[in-house]
Amino acid sequence: MGLPTGLATTMTMMDRLQLLAYRLYFAFKTSATKGVLRRYPRAVRGLDRIKGLVRRHLFPKQVWVRIQAGLSQGMWMQVCLPSDASLWRGEHDAAVQNAISALVRSGAVVYDVGAHVGIMSLGAARLVGDLGRVVAFDGDPENVERLRANAAKNGLEGRLRVVNAAVWSRSTGDGIPFRRGRVGRSHGGVEADGHRPVLGDGEIVSVPAITLDDFIAAGGPPPQLIKIDVEGGEYEVLRGGARLFTTQRPFIIVEVHHQQAAELIVAWLDQHQYCRNWDIPEEKFPRVLFAWPSDQDGEARMQARLIKPGSRGG
Repeated sequence: MGLPTGLATTMTMMDRLQLLAYRLYFAFKTSATKGVLRRYPRAVRGLDRIKGLVRRHLFPKQVWVRIQAGLSQGMWMQVCLPSDASLWRGEHDAAVQNAISALVRSGAVVYDVGAHVGIMSLGAARLVGDLGRVVAFDGDPENVERLRANAAKNGLEGRLRVVNAAVWSRSTGDGIPFRRGRVGRSHGGVEADGHRPVLGDGEIVSVPAITLDDFIAAGGPPPQLIKIDVEGGEYEVLRGGARLFTTQRPFIIVEVHHQQAAELIVAWLDQHQYCRNWDIPEEKFPRVLFAWPSDQDGEARMQARLIKPGSRGG
């Protein structure tokens, strides 16, 4: 699907200046990091002062950019620079982007649980086409506002539904505590039932909570693929979809943030007869889980393009 006519001309001169400022900032940062100027301490100190000035005075809260690579390449997104630079460059969670590209077909239904501002949702909405649907869930009200703006900017309102709720193991209209990310808005998550988002460091707000089963029972379309990234509460999301995973058997992509969650999820997968593969980094966490029903040939669809040799986990 192409982008709506006229979007290519909507960047303001201020947007362009701000992006130029970011490129200069990143060039300065990279040069100093690589040690190009380490022989010249005064020059390094001067660059540090310039970087500080650029950050304080030239970066806006938000700017519209076109994503440069990956699943959502060419699509418009409202980002905060420099903190959202990996979103702009299309580098965020590359393994997850590749998995979605491999698995999603026209007409599919995809759930993006913990959608942030839509780096996965936007590209998935393009893949499913007019006959498919993407449902993007996020508890942070600021993320939801930006995600809806991103969907509208790309003309995707008809196929991308944004739900302002935290997906959890129990539904509550009265609200559930949600700790926001202070700088990284993608770091927010539910803080309840003994769980806390691993990097959440902002204020606590009350947000609606819903289970996957209750959302579908209320009329939501059952998904063929679910991507989950909720900063440590992944197991609770799965627990709230017992009926879905027993009857509909969707593929699952989960970013798992700590060992306890990994152990609980492995036991859950065995109980529900799901096969699995892991993409495990050197630092161990967060790691990405790819899972599919044992009665489907999911490994053939994932193995060649997605899983690195030797990355299979227990």
